[in-house]
Amino acid sequence: MKPAEFKRQYYPAIERVCAETGLNPLFVAAQAALESGWGDSAIGNNLFGITAGDKWTGKRQTVRTFEYFADDRQGGRFERVYSITRASNGRFRYEVDREFRDYDTLEDGIRDHAKVLSAKRYAAAQAYRNDVTRFAYEIARAGYCTADATEYANLISDIARMIERV
Repeated sequence: MKPAEFKRQYYPAIERVCAETGLNPLFVAAQAALESGWGDSAIGNNLFGITAGDKWTGKRQTVRTFEYFADDRQGGRFERVYSITRASNGRFRYEVDREFRDYDTLEDGIRDHAKVLSAKRYAAAQAYRNDVTRFAYEIARAGYCTADATEYANLISDIARMIERV
């Protein structure tokens, strides 16, 4: 999906939910675009790649995906590991099976994403809700993703600018 199509399809729902949650819709849209490959890899209305941990009681989908870690000793975290390779930035790229949350509606997925970001571990990021880049950096630094925090924030920022332009 192209950025203009993504914005047309997803941005109205993102804006509606962000009006309820107080999150910046541009950040949410940029993160959704990054995490879902512009919507092409959305899993069950889960635009954000939110995993289904032990406490998740809703529907799930198991998907083959990539995760990044500082070392090559994280294989025990996953039910199935296909490969572990060193990336050019020195981190390790894991190809694994991972369970993701599966939502009935797009709005349910966006609301749950907001709930995830309201967790205590992301409290320091809340002061930067209106700064797309800094908010992305702070949630990444707090463990939202396995990517490098600076790289993740820069990607989110670049995508936000693309969404603004269309």
